[in-house]
This record gives sequence, structure tokens and C-alpha cells, in this order.
Amino acid sequence: MIQVNISEIKNRLSFYLRLVRGGEQIEILDRNTPLARMIHVSQADTEDNKTPWVKEMEGLGVVTSPKKKGFPPELLAREKVILAREKGEPGVLKALLEERRSGR
Repeated sequence: MIQVNISEIKNRLSFYLRLVRGGEQIEILDRNTPLARMIHVSQADTEDNKTPWVKEMEGLGVVTSPKKKGFPPELLAREKVILAREKGEPGVLKALLEERRSGR
């Protein structure tokens, strides 16, 4: 577990969030006294990987759990995804620049 002071976490938050995404645990210190711990949400201590606040919000009816997990494989199939570049269409930026040049 990595221990960092508040000032360090404020200065390099993106770096430490990448570490957490990678499975690392970060302990945040306030003047060398442990204050908080950052862990990835998939490492929650509950049996269904839900953090306590998510369970509370579900109990209040604010949020609901998804019925299905993940995306259907047919949506992720590469042959079904057609990029604008592959179709040969100009991008939005190119269209915007052309519009500015034409003076519209």
C-alpha cells in the first residue's frame, strides 16, 4: 500500500488514480496520520462488490442495479463498427475549418 500526504495527492491526482485503476491501494495521510484510503471499486469488501453508499442509494430508490452485466458481444464486434475515417467522410474539424474559410 502506498502512503501519500494530502498535498502530494492534490498535485498528482491523475497519477494516483491510474495506480488505483491498476489495483494499487493508496492511503492518504494528514500530517503523517492516516486519514483515508483509496481502493478500486471492484475491491469492495461486500459479497456483491457494491460499496455501502450504492446499497443505501438502491434502498432509497435513487438508483437501480443494471439488469444485465457488460455489453452484448454483437455490439463490440469489430466488423460491425464502422469508423468515419474508413467510410472516407471528412471529420467534423475539417468541416468546421472549411466553413470558417468560406466566411459563413
